[in-house]
Amino acid sequence: MLHAAEVRLNDRGQIEAPGKEVRVFRGEAATPLFGSVSKDHDSVRFTPSLPFVAGESYRVEFQSTDGTWSTKHLRFVRPKAELPTVVMRHSDTPFPANALKFYLHFSQAMEQGVFLERITLHRLDGSVVQGAFRETELWSPDGKRLTLWLHPGRQKTGVNLNTDDGPVLVEGERYRLKIAASWRSTEGVPLGKKYTFWIIAAAPDHQCPDLKRWKFAAPKRGTRDPLHILFDEPLDPAMMHSALHVRSGDQEVKGAIHIASDARSWSLVPAVEWPLGRYDIVIDPLLEDLAGNNLQHPFEVDRDQPLKPAPATTLRFEVR
Repeated sequence: MLHAAEVRLNDRGQIEAPGKEVRVFRGEAATPLFGSVSKDHDSVRFTPSLPFVAGESYRVEFQSTDGTWSTKHLRFVRPKAELPTVVMRHSDTPFPANALKFYLHFSQAMEQGVFLERITLHRLDGSVVQGAFRETELWSPDGKRLTLWLHPGRQKTGVNLNTDDGPVLVEGERYRLKIAASWRSTEGVPLGKKYTFWIIAAAPDHQCPDLKRWKFAAPKRGTRDPLHILFDEPLDPAMMHSALHVRSGDQEVKGAIHIASDARSWSLVPAVEWPLGRYDIVIDPLLEDLAGNNLQHPFEVDRDQPLKPAPATTLRFEVR
């Protein structure tokens, strides 16, 4: 039970307050944070949609049982922590001008809901590409990988935004993706320096990956040599982790997955030595290249026509 004016952050990342209603604001903002409220006897709990950030101040307004409202200010203690860092893997690979997304990998879980304020895309002349990103913010479960979507309405040929505003990327041009030094981890620690990643726009890609042009060789039995697959073009590096599986019968071959820096190849180093036998490489047909073309159809397919889901594709090899 909370005392009359006690407001606190519990160990589950919720704000607890006495009374029957509660609203939470970041600093002196006029709009309350999104979240859910649950009630427990004479107290309420607020669970934020996005994690609270250490070092930030919050204003908690809560209503007592007699209907009166009170206000308390909380400032979460910023613990001592290392500066977070960020990398953009596979940035040495030219992106097709109609690319759909990039991935940013942070060393720590990051503050969410602010990426449009922390990331800008610049042309070589220093001007900002306005409206470059879709507002959808997609984080990995651990809060360390951000999928940065380029606006599909501008990247898809012939639709209104593409025609009116032009594409985000233009073939042959170079761009700087800038990450603000002020972006904080959920522990409240900022990056501390500005990060810049170069993006080179190559020719647009409207073709599906071609399985017939993939190359691989079966490893030898009794070894832990990697199964190495070379693709006909760079594929989506994040999707590769879940879209390719190696099976022996109904058993999946466990091991360590490695993806090349140019996103053109995938390798599996088995946890144990390869035994004699037949194996299947099971591939999700929705595996995409960097422009969103998957094994089933190109990105710019006529969406008015229904598409039948394709079964998983299988490549077979023998270990001898």
